[in-house]
Amino acid sequence: MSITKLNRDLPAIFFLILAMCVSMELYFTWRLPQSIVNFACAVVVFPNLLKMKIHENTVPIIILLIINFIYNYTHTTSFSFLSFLNINSIIIISIFIVLSSVNFKIKLLRGFDLFIKCICFVSLIGWFLYLVRIPLPHYYSDTSDFYSHEVYYLFLVGANNILEDLLPRFCGMFLEPGHVGSTCCLLLFINKFNFKDKSNYIYLLSIILSLSLAAYCLFFIGLCLHLFLKGVHIMKYILFMGAFTGAFYIFGLTYNNGDNIFNEKILSRLVIVDGELSGDNRTSMLFDVYYEDWLKNGNVINGYGKKAYGENGEATNILYGCASFKRFFFVNGIIGVILVGALYCSLFYKYRSRQGWGFFVLFVICNMIRDYPFRLMWLYLFILGSIALSLSEKSTIMSLTKINTNNAK
Repeated sequence: MSITKLNRDLPAIFFLILAMCVSMELYFTWRLPQSIVNFACAVVVFPNLLKMKIHENTVPIIILLIINFIYNYTHTTSFSFLSFLNINSIIIISIFIVLSSVNFKIKLLRGFDLFIKCICFVSLIGWFLYLVRIPLPHYYSDTSDFYSHEVYYLFLVGANNILEDLLPRFCGMFLEPGHVGSTCCLLLFINKFNFKDKSNYIYLLSIILSLSLAAYCLFFIGLCLHLFLKGVHIMKYILFMGAFTGAFYIFGLTYNNGDNIFNEKILSRLVIVDGELSGDNRTSMLFDVYYEDWLKNGNVINGYGKKAYGENGEATNILYGCASFKRFFFVNGIIGVILVGALYCSLFYKYRSRQGWGFFVLFVICNMIRDYPFRLMWLYLFILGSIALSLSEKSTIMSLTKINTNNAK
């Protein structure tokens, strides 16, 4: 790859990574309007988009992308000039991602992977300094109606936990621990859980210190899927992880009579109360009331729409504090679920591979826990990860074929 070609790609890679980070509201993007960042990104990639050829097998994906974004826009966003500019910019960027060359996609994935590792590494250093009580400059932030943080510049700490916990949950520069944990799980799967590459331990440490039950489950499921699809006999790994989980469970329940961070933040959430997990905090009681009524009497086909956000005469934001597939279904209805399912199935089919199947399953589970199918970071990560896993598998098959051919000679 020539230096000239790399330099030509750098502006697009920079703005795409920035757009991905803005979509997940990482700390350093808080003062950057999402619509302006996406518009700037669209301006950068648009000249290259005009030169690209649309292949026949990408036409359905492009059509589904456009329909999905427009449908989601009409159900979640009030019309304004900036919101209209934003949705058009996102459509342009997304079409560019789909039509871009394989080499560009791999460069973008490597750039994003390196960037997330760097910010997690920097955040971990700052976080460890914080844990040993080294005074660090910080300020309080009412980040949104739902989130508040103590901002330590290199990392965030949830303000509602800062005085209560001996060990606050690590979230790096992400809004919450579940965000960093889930994203690191997806990236670890794309990197094939290759811990010979020592930099992947940054992801593992971020997952562990997030104390996110969802991230722990995703890591376990992702690792099992990876090993199974790799053809490894996973029973010994399951037994090992089962023994480790059992030891962890006993430690959490018995250490200091159960008065410890592991029991409070993880184990106590696994208790079954009235047939449900006590730690199932994906939805609120208010949402559950509206959801049950909507299933019986509402427009299930088309969804509840923007009213759920407290618009069009609704006094209350029904979705406050909610994050799960139920929220997505509630807002977008059966049509929205079918559309997003068709989009991701078509993307999987285009870049299908054995490991890609495992990645698809993990991604679906990820979005059932936290419904972010249209967050650019996760959408583009799915596209980039699927093609990287597909290329890796094809490379392995070609190597084995070459070896067999040489042996035959």
